[in-house]
This record gives sequence, C-alpha cells and structure tokens, in this order.
Amino acid sequence: MDGFLGWAARLGAGEVVAGALLLNAVLFVAAVAAGRALVRRYGDRRVAPPPGPVTGAEVALTVVALLINSGVGVAGWALWKAGLVTLSASTGPRVLLELLAFTLVMDVLAYAAHWIAHRRRLYRLAHELHHRYPDPRPSTLFVLHPLEALGFGGAWLAILTVWELSALALGGFVLLNLVFGLLGHLGVEPLPARVRRWPVFRWVALPMFHVGHHLDPGVNFGFYTTVWDRLFGTVDPAYDRMRHAVDPAAARLPDALQSPA
Repeated sequence: MDGFLGWAARLGAGEVVAGALLLNAVLFVAAVAAGRALVRRYGDRRVAPPPGPVTGAEVALTVVALLINSGVGVAGWALWKAGLVTLSASTGPRVLLELLAFTLVMDVLAYAAHWIAHRRRLYRLAHELHHRYPDPRPSTLFVLHPLEALGFGGAWLAILTVWELSALALGGFVLLNLVFGLLGHLGVEPLPARVRRWPVFRWVALPMFHVGHHLDPGVNFGFYTTVWDRLFGTVDPAYDRMRHAVDPAAARLPDALQSPA
C-alpha cells in the first residue's frame, strides 16, 4: 500500500483527472451491467413496478453525476497532496474496523440528510428530482440533483480532513457505497426469504428497504442500515413482514387484501 500511495503522489493533475473520469465510467458500466444481470436473474422477485424507457433527462443527469463524482475524487487527491487529508497505508484487521466505523458515521449523516431533504421547502429544491423516477432501475442510482451529488461527496471529504483513514478502508467504502446503492435501485429482491430472515438483516438494509422508500417517500430514510429508521419510527410498517415473506411484494399489501396461503 505504501507503493500505491507513493505512485499516487507522483501523478500530475491531468493524469488524476483522466484517471478519475475513467474509473467512474468503469464503475458505472460495471454497476449497470451487474444490475441488469441481477434483474434478469431475479425478475420473479420484483418489489417495484417495472420502469419505463430511459429518458434523455436520465442520461443527462447520470453524466452530470459521474462528472461530479470524478471532481470529488480529484478534489480529494488535491486535499491529500496539500496535507489536509491524511491516508495511512494500514492493512489487516484494522482496515475492516475502520471501514465499519466510517460506514456507520456516513450512515448517520445519510439518514439525517435524507430526512432533512424531505422537508417540504428543501424537497423541491433538490431531492424531488430523484423521486421523479419512482420505479427504480440500476442506472437511477446515478440520477441525482447536482446539489445532492456535491453534498454527499463533500460530506465524506469533510470527514476525511479530520479522520486519518487507511487507503484500503476508503476504497472499500467507495465500493460498499456503490453496492448498496445498486442493490437499492434494482426493483427486485435477490436474496431468498431464508436469508432475509437472518437476524443481521433486521439491521442491515436489504435491497427492498430503499425500494420501499421509492414507493412511499415518508419511510425508510436510511441507506446502509435500518437502525435510525427503527429508532425514530420511520421504518415502513410492512418492511419486516416483507423481509420474512416468500413473496415480498404480496406481503406489502394490507392483510385483508392478501391472498390466502
């Protein structure tokens, strides 16, 4: 890892910009390809209506989000070169602990920011745009108002200025964030009921958790966990019933409307 950090320190600004653009493009293509494969494989476990055709607005917003994400990466490199962000070359179990801690901190911030973004006056300013696409597909993960993309990227950069994190933990968080975002925008539930019933998934957000927020914007504000929604009473009342059900879409219906087993 020392070798990687040394190599990154020797890069020029132009190389970093080109690398950031390439990396974000590769991650986008890989995420969409993986997402489409999962949707095809688990199409019988759909928990949201199938989305309509991709629109020009979606494409434009996705391109802007990828450019902003690239810019955040370049800004992070510049802050690191200037000594305002410190990354360690740590490896081993400490990396996993750092990754867990950083994810939990971001989880708190994501819940709070998401809840605030749904307040009436602020909602129309930015977040309403994401909810114009209520029927998710893998690419809608990147359909964000530019202010939201900047806000999220700026938040983790701000944290890094006061927290020395290992480069491996930071890279792990970037991938973890992408995986959670992708799974939450599939519109299907890949995990079988027997896995969803595991105790850990009472607290770790399943793909259907964020789908539930798209179906009802008043619930499920968390991103990585359900902890804060459960604590503050914003979890979807049907979520645990869906989590345990063989057919989660049917379990969302009120009991009186469900077909007899």
